[in-house]
Amino acid sequence: MASDGAAATPAKVTPKKANLLDPHSIKHLLDETISDVVKSKGYTEDTRLGNLKLGIGAAVIAVALLAQFYPKKFPQNREFLLGCIALYPFLRCVCPFLCF
Repeated sequence: MASDGAAATPAKVTPKKANLLDPHSIKHLLDETISDVVKSKGYTEDTRLGNLKLGIGAAVIAVALLAQFYPKKFPQNREFLLGCIALYPFLRCVCPFLCF
């Protein structure tokens, strides 16, 4: 029996190109290639940490906006401002610790 040669050869993959003078282009190409290899091995991407950091960043922005645009003037909202001032650096310090 004659075998079909097309079944034995793998599909040709076109090589990806990057500007060798641009380090960001090279890094993007390496990240994309590694992501493709890892996904082809059956692993899934876990985005929980990234989503948590985005949520904390949104909370920091919300605290800053509340402190800026609170409807009462300064003497009446002193306790609220103190709470925002205490909460803002705390949330800003939590975000870098999530990276480690």
